[in-house]
Amino acid sequence: MTTPSTGTPATTPATPPASTTTPAGTSPGYEIDKAMLDGATPKDLLPTTGNYPVEIVRYRSVVLTDIPGAKPARKLTGAIDLGEENLPFYDRPAEGMIVTTEQTWSAQGVTLGRLLHSLALAPGESTKVAVVDWQRSTKATGTETTAENDTLSGTSDQNRSISEVANAISREEQFGTSRSSQSSRSSSSGGSAGIAFFGLGAGGNWSDSSNSGFATSVSRSTGVKSVAAEATQRISERTQQVATAARSRNMTVVRETTQSEKDQVVTRVVTNYNHMHAMSVQYYEVVQVYNVTTKPTKLERCLFIPLQELTFNYTSLQRYKEVLASVAPTDWAAKIRAANPFDTTVRKLDACTAPETPGGAVFDGVELADIAASAMGVYGVRRFDGTPVRFDPVARQWNPLPTTGLDGELIRIAPGKSIVWAIRADNEVVHFDGTAWRRDPNGWAGRSLACGPDGTLYLIGMDSSIYRRDLNGTSLNLQITADDVAVVGKDKVWYCREGRTWERTGTTWTERTPAPNVKRLSAGPDGSLWGITANGKAVVVEAGATTWTPPKHQILADLSSVTDFVTSTSGDHWALLNSGLILRLLTVERDAPIAFDAPPKADSPYASKIDVWYDEAGIRTIQVVFQGQVFRCGDTRGSGVQQRASYTFGGADKLLSVDAWFGTAARGSLAGLRLTMDSGVANFGIASTTTAAPDMTEDAGGAAICGLFGSTVRSGTRTYIASLGFHVRGGNVPQTVLDHLNDNRRHYSQAVWANADELTLSRILANYSYTPAGSNAAPVLLGTLLDPKPIAATGNYLGFRWNFGSEQEREAWTKARQPGDATFGAPVTNTIAIATKGVFAEAVLGRANSAEKIDLTRFWNWKDSPIQITPADIAPVATGTRAKDLDTTVAALGASQAKYSQLSAMPDPVGLKAVEAMTTANLFRDMSGLSTMSQVLTKGIEAAAGNDKAAGERAQEALKTATEHLQKMAQIAVDAAGKAAPAAGGGNLSALGGMLNQGDKAGSGAKGGSETKAGSDAKS
Repeated sequence: MTTPSTGTPATTPATPPASTTTPAGTSPGYEIDKAMLDGATPKDLLPTTGNYPVEIVRYRSVVLTDIPGAKPARKLTGAIDLGEENLPFYDRPAEGMIVTTEQTWSAQGVTLGRLLHSLALAPGESTKVAVVDWQRSTKATGTETTAENDTLSGTSDQNRSISEVANAISREEQFGTSRSSQSSRSSSSGGSAGIAFFGLGAGGNWSDSSNSGFATSVSRSTGVKSVAAEATQRISERTQQVATAARSRNMTVVRETTQSEKDQVVTRVVTNYNHMHAMSVQYYEVVQVYNVTTKPTKLERCLFIPLQELTFNYTSLQRYKEVLASVAPTDWAAKIRAANPFDTTVRKLDACTAPETPGGAVFDGVELADIAASAMGVYGVRRFDGTPVRFDPVARQWNPLPTTGLDGELIRIAPGKSIVWAIRADNEVVHFDGTAWRRDPNGWAGRSLACGPDGTLYLIGMDSSIYRRDLNGTSLNLQITADDVAVVGKDKVWYCREGRTWERTGTTWTERTPAPNVKRLSAGPDGSLWGITANGKAVVVEAGATTWTPPKHQILADLSSVTDFVTSTSGDHWALLNSGLILRLLTVERDAPIAFDAPPKADSPYASKIDVWYDEAGIRTIQVVFQGQVFRCGDTRGSGVQQRASYTFGGADKLLSVDAWFGTAARGSLAGLRLTMDSGVANFGIASTTTAAPDMTEDAGGAAICGLFGSTVRSGTRTYIASLGFHVRGGNVPQTVLDHLNDNRRHYSQAVWANADELTLSRILANYSYTPAGSNAAPVLLGTLLDPKPIAATGNYLGFRWNFGSEQEREAWTKARQPGDATFGAPVTNTIAIATKGVFAEAVLGRANSAEKIDLTRFWNWKDSPIQITPADIAPVATGTRAKDLDTTVAALGASQAKYSQLSAMPDPVGLKAVEAMTTANLFRDMSGLSTMSQVLTKGIEAAAGNDKAAGERAQEALKTATEHLQKMAQIAVDAAGKAAPAAGGGNLSALGGMLNQGDKAGSGAKGGSETKAGSDAKS
């Protein structure tokens, strides 16, 4: 997050010394050096380094300084796994600052850098070096606009009438005779001779030729040719043609081409002219040395806003298609660009398939003294503190009820239709109306109670009598003593007394036998009655029956040590054990799901209305209305109370998302449904009352509902929706593309954040405020103080400039964070060397003397055996251009279609053809043969003359051969004379040095090995 700013050259000169005089034309305070007025080298023109800064560069770095309120999620005690998935993003704003750092580059001088190349030359060695410097830049832009328009209209009318007569006569008579004769003769001779002796030579040639020829030719020809032709034609012709070709062409062509090329070739010959020392030419790079001072100069504050990851759907793909494709791999980028969210197609929105709920569960940490169930849910009383609790089927946990107004512990509880009744530890009756607990206005007290589905309350008083309170508040003593009571339905009440049970229908009480010593009663929502015997076993009277039987399900029959047993409207059973633990049993049998599907027709319109029926356990029936068609799944005639909710769609209303909750009915059917549309939100089932997160969320991406599919399941006497899906008409995008985007949503979300436009960001920021950490001031409105243009992005943070509300606030914030404090450090100066394009070369002689002593037994005269010191040729240096031709040709317009129609050709008259035949040249052939005879005579004369010419040429060649032989003989004589002359000594220092060394060796040998030298060594 560091961005260099534009460099600013320093131009402020050093402060001049003060002056007491001010010459004309100068500014006050400046003294003129008289030596600078006239001199070979003015001081102010001499180049110097180190006096002024060369360049100033400023960098901006965005620093994240603090995340207010954030705490480390885990303690770092080991290695961090970079491959860990589902790492959390930032979830709260963070503060930071923009630090502007200034770098001042001051030139200190020039020095030599690393050794680039070393060229070693032996004594007398020479080599060639070529340096090629080439660079080229090309820029071409073109704009072309062409418009064409052709219009053609033409008519043609042609008539012709011909009447003709033609006559022709031709006659020829020809006679002729010819004769020719020829004789020729040619003779020639030639010869040559030469002699050479000690520079003397002679030669000669001769030739003789004669030729004669005679030809005679006589020719005579007579002939008569006459031609007569007569043709008469009458032609009447009328031709009319009108053609109009109109073409308009407007063309604007702009071509701008800039091409520059630089090609520089430098060749050098490097020679070591030393005869006794090797030489190395070392090439060094030229380095410019700078002193770089870095210091922070300016601080600005910024605020980092956390952003949520995007969920990519059809709508977001329409909006960010190009951004997503630009950061995607090549294969996926092609698929993203090929997807067309605007192309309408019908697809299936994945069905909300409800998972099957486990068979049972024990809630650890929850111990109850009483439990009861009704259409309001399952309620209980805690065993240790007597507080009321309620089971949340969505979160699957027990939650406490409010205790407002409750001034004592509870021992019994009985939920009704809309009110929860309970008995306190002092046996006084209280009720909860949804906001607070209240004492019974009549002062009722009792030992047990039960509430019917219609809200009627039955109470066993302190005298063990059963009392009934109607909905209007009227109370009645039924004159029956009992130990416990249960309400199965309207006017259907059961009670037990000393192990025996009675059922009341209307006003008649009937004892039901055999009675298995029942001590506790509870009613099921399906009309069944459950009882707990003295030994803790569960028994049941099925709906419509009158006899106690063991439970059909073996798991219920095997229960023991049970103190209470209830059945909820969702079909699950709750057993309260002696220990206070609660056992939840889901034993309702589930039939096989029955699938349904209502696919849309080709011209099927969008859905106009949806109706949903549901009860306390789940969704029972769904009905969707289309134009001319109504589809319905499920039923509304099962047992239990159902509610109905409807939603009317707008015209072509788009479905954005589907949320689903799963309940326990039918072992995991659809309990809640939420449809988020363009026009609003439709909630069905528990979706309208719960705040729990949905079990399933499906993104529809802005499509319209045009059909539905899924399955229903029957559980006991009720039917529920087991799964549900929709046929929707929306964008034509493969699901694999959306899956790829959502599987890598962090990567693609960051790309969208980084390319967000300022208008969108400003509209979003205007809805939020922020209070700085430790500040008591009013919250900061982000829309007014944040610059909507992002300056940095890290993780899911997007950083914005955070402006100040006043200058006093800016000064206080900046003063507390001075650049020179320990947080950012003091200015730092470093020496930095930067290589330039320059190269410095220097020759260095070797230390060893490489010349050997002269010995007459060796090759001492280089002329006798010359050394080739001329360097070998290098390949020719090419300086050809590397420029490429730029195509700036204007695109040609199409061929015009406006053309005149060609008139059809009419036949030629017959009479004209006859005339042409008679007037053709060479109608009569030449019968005399005179031209052929002339050619024969000419060839004979040329043959006779050629023999004489050939004889002369052969004589000339013989003379030339003799002359060349004479020259070669003379050169051989000269060379022989030179070799015969005696050698007159070497004549150079090398030869003299060789003779001295040889004499020294001879003298040393005569003296018996004396080391005294007769002369000094001679070297070359």
